[in-house]
Amino acid sequence: MTAFRAAVFGLVLALVLAVPAHAQQGKVGFLHPQRILNESKVGKTAQEDLSRFAQEKDRRIRSATQEIQALQNELKAGSLPEDEGRRKADALRQKLQQQDRLIQESNEEVRVEEQRLARYVMQKADAIMRQIAVRQGFTMILTDPEAIGYVDPSMDITDQVLRALDQAGDQTPPKKK
Repeated sequence: MTAFRAAVFGLVLALVLAVPAHAQQGKVGFLHPQRILNESKVGKTAQEDLSRFAQEKDRRIRSATQEIQALQNELKAGSLPEDEGRRKADALRQKLQQQDRLIQESNEEVRVEEQRLARYVMQKADAIMRQIAVRQGFTMILTDPEAIGYVDPSMDITDQVLRALDQAGDQTPPKKK
């Protein structure tokens, strides 16, 4: 048993000594993805496209709401024959259900489009980030600001990626298919 403990101790000691030596060789950088999305030309264009897409969805929802309000006003007036009133009440229930589905579908479509556009922007930034990382000798680039307590400003390559991304040619995200 003591031979086993000695072997485990030796292995742990070797690992502990190897980690600092390896850590000193690597250079770690940081990229803030939200800044890329918010501040780059292509990110701003993507946000504008998303806004137009969401406004179109909102326009459809408002139109459905107006139809519902018109039906509700007819029913409140109370001047409809009984059969007509029942038919309009059924139509109102159907329109309310359709509107609920429309809202859910619209919200999901906007969410999916937002993810698609963010992926597009970040793919363009990723290629630039990799070039900068290789050129400056980084062995690792972290991208999660929530998991990091402090980043030395000299290790933050976000501004460099923003400049290079803005200088790149095409700043228009592809349209939704």
